[in-house]
Amino acid sequence: MTLQAASIDWSLDFVARHSDGDLFPKMPEIEALLARRGEFIPLLEGKPLASFLPGACRRFIVPKDQISYRQATQLDPQDSIILTAIVHQFGGGIESRRLPSNVVFSYRFNPTPIDGLYGSASAWNDFWTKAHTLGTQNTHILYCDVADFYNQIYHHTVENQLIASGFPNQATKWIISLLESTTAGVSRGVPIGPHAAHLIAESTMIPIDNSLQSVGMNFIRYADDIIVFCNSDKEARSALAQVAAILDKQQRLMLQRHKTKFYAPAEFCALCSEMIQDRPINPNEAGLLALISKYSGGNPYATITYNQISDEDWQSISEPTIRGIIQEYLSKTDVDFIRLRWFYRRLSQIGHPGAINVTLENIEKLGPCFANICFYLASVQSIDAADWKQIGNSLLDLLDQEDVKQNEYFRLLILSLFSRNAYINHFASLTKLFQAADPFVRREIFLAAKINGAFDWVREHKESFQMMDPWQKMAYLYSISGLPPDDKKYFINRWAFDRPFEQILAKWSKNV
Repeated sequence: MTLQAASIDWSLDFVARHSDGDLFPKMPEIEALLARRGEFIPLLEGKPLASFLPGACRRFIVPKDQISYRQATQLDPQDSIILTAIVHQFGGGIESRRLPSNVVFSYRFNPTPIDGLYGSASAWNDFWTKAHTLGTQNTHILYCDVADFYNQIYHHTVENQLIASGFPNQATKWIISLLESTTAGVSRGVPIGPHAAHLIAESTMIPIDNSLQSVGMNFIRYADDIIVFCNSDKEARSALAQVAAILDKQQRLMLQRHKTKFYAPAEFCALCSEMIQDRPINPNEAGLLALISKYSGGNPYATITYNQISDEDWQSISEPTIRGIIQEYLSKTDVDFIRLRWFYRRLSQIGHPGAINVTLENIEKLGPCFANICFYLASVQSIDAADWKQIGNSLLDLLDQEDVKQNEYFRLLILSLFSRNAYINHFASLTKLFQAADPFVRREIFLAAKINGAFDWVREHKESFQMMDPWQKMAYLYSISGLPPDDKKYFINRWAFDRPFEQILAKWSKNV
C-alpha cells in the first residue's frame, strides 16, 4: 500500500503548523508547498516509497539543563512530510496494540488538525496525577528511568513492531532506511526531535509493557519513565530486578542508575506535586496563566493575536510582573528548567513583549530554555520597529558570547530570528559573517536576505549554488524568488531537481 492523498495533505498542514518537532524553527520553504499543494501531493500519492530516498538531516547538541545535553535531529523537510504521512495513515495499528491510556500515558495516537498526532495535551499532568493517587495507596514506590532510551532503540525492534502493527512492507522499509540515514548506517537509534518519531519509539515499548503486565506488576509509564507501586520493601526490590531483566532480555536496555530510586509515599507524593506542570511559582504567574487560559480555552497550542485580547487584559500584563516571575525561577539553587521552558511556551501563545529585557539580561543562565526563548521572541506582538532594532543589536552581541560560539544550536536559533522578522533587520551585519560562516549559518543568512529584500546580494551567490549543501540550496531557491522573472527563470532552468520537494520549491520560486 502506498500513501494516500488525504494523509499527505494532513501531513503538509501539520508540518506547516507544528514544524519538525519542538526544537527547531519552522522552515519558511514550506510556504511553497502550501501554495502549490495541488501539484506536490500527486508527486507522492500512490508512488513507491522506495523511490523517495532519505535526504540529509541536521543534528545539533541541545542542552537539557545546566550540565546535560541531548542530540536533536531535524529531518529533511520532504522526509518529515513523508514520515508524518506514514504515521498518520498507519499509526492506528500501533495504538491498537498498546496498553490502556491510564497505564501508558505518553504519545497516544489521535491525530487532529490543531493538536497534531497525539491526543491529550495534559498527558504529562495526567501521568503524575495518577502517580500521586497510586502513591498514596501503596507503601513503596519504585521510579525507573531507561538510560538514553531513543538512542538505544534497535532498528530491528522497530521493524518487528511496525510489521506487527500492520504497517505495509514498503512503509516499514522506508522508515528503517530513514532511521539508518540519521545514524550513519548504525542499526540503533531513533531521532530525537521529529513529532512522528515518538510513536515509533512507543511501538518498541509494547513488548516491554506487556511483559511488565504479564508478571503482575502494578505500574504506569510515560515514555522512558516507569513507576512501579508495591506494598513492601521486598516487593519493590524484586520489582527492580524484574524491570531490569525485562529491559535487558527484550532489547538490551538499561536503567539509568542516578535516576532510578525507591520512594516512601510522602516523598513520592511531593515529587508528583513538583512534576505537575500547573504549579505557578507565585500568584503573579497564576494570574498570568489564568488570563492566557481565558483566551486559549486551555489549549496549550493556540496562538492568540493581539487583537483578540481586550485592552484591559493586555494592560494588566506588565513587564515588572513577568520579570519577577522569571527572576524568581532563576533565584532557585536548582532551577526548574522544565517548568521555565513551559512558562516561555505559554508566553509565546500571547506574544507579550514583557519578557524580552529580563531574558536578554539573563541569557547566560537560560541556556536550557534557548529554543523556547527564540520561539517566544518570534511570537512577540505589539512592539515598535525601533525596539526591534535594539533587540537585533542584543542578539548580534549574543553571537560573540563564548557559550554561543561553541554551540551550533544556539547560533542557529539566534540567526533564525533575523530570517523571520523583517523589523530586526541588521542584514548588513549578517553579510559580514557570511564568508567564514558554517553552512547552517549561511542558510539562515539567505533566508534573512529574502525577508529583508536583499535580492541583489542573493544574486551574487549564483555561482556558488552547485557547491552548497542541500539545506543551503533549499534556502537559496526560496530566497531568489524575489529576483526579476527572467533572471530567476534562467537560473532555475539550468538545474534539474529530482525530489518532489525541490521540484515544487523551484517551480514556486520561478513563478511566484
